[in-house]
Amino acid sequence: MDYYPSILEQAFALALLVFILGTAVVSIRAYLQRPHDLSGVRGSAVLSAGIRGWYIENLAPIEEFFVRWRVAPAYLSYAQLVGSVLVTVCYACGMVFTAGWLLLCTGTLDIIDGRVARRTHGGSARGAFLDSVVDRYADSLAYLGLAIFFRSSWMLWVVLFAFLGTLMVSYVRARAEALGAECKVGLLQRPERYVILGFGCVFGALVEHMTPWLHAPHYWLVILTVVVLAALSNASAVQRVVHVLGVLGERSDA
Repeated sequence: MDYYPSILEQAFALALLVFILGTAVVSIRAYLQRPHDLSGVRGSAVLSAGIRGWYIENLAPIEEFFVRWRVAPAYLSYAQLVGSVLVTVCYACGMVFTAGWLLLCTGTLDIIDGRVARRTHGGSARGAFLDSVVDRYADSLAYLGLAIFFRSSWMLWVVLFAFLGTLMVSYVRARAEALGAECKVGLLQRPERYVILGFGCVFGALVEHMTPWLHAPHYWLVILTVVVLAALSNASAVQRVVHVLGVLGERSDA
């Protein structure tokens, strides 16, 4: 028998959704109304420079804490890896809301460790290599959890397709850079994937509790999120392939 949330639970889910969206909108508007130098912030079609700048500004107190206490960037990478394992467990247990928040937290750690490394001059080839390995595990573990969650559904194939796209987006850039070609194009890079999947799961879980009367497929918004992620990640991989082929072709013609 399916679980049917009470009226109180539906109201709480609605209030939480309004609080999250309202807080974000008010904070972003206040940030954009103040003058900022965003020349060093690289935006995208999904996450503009203004949104990225706003997020980095909000991370400043956490970043300062780690810098003040001289926390090694490697420890933040290890924390990201542990968080990614917890994401897998939460997805596998059907704790979609918690998994979404944890995914956003691990993505935040991925941002902070690089910034801390630059400020503390703790960057090294060893650290860069460790960070890349942890990033690959973090991506893979999230999709592993989703695959377990959707193991009895047609969505399993969509999850695998999304994982393939994510893998290829990273591989194409790594291979291109090994050949001396810069490859930073692509609609969906790692931050965008974290944001789409993380918030898609958070909002999807809340909507699931708010609208039991819809009689829609369970976690339909999460399903839609993964479908969009699968399509856009593979499109980004193809976009990078075309870009790199063009760059390498120009070199061979020169």
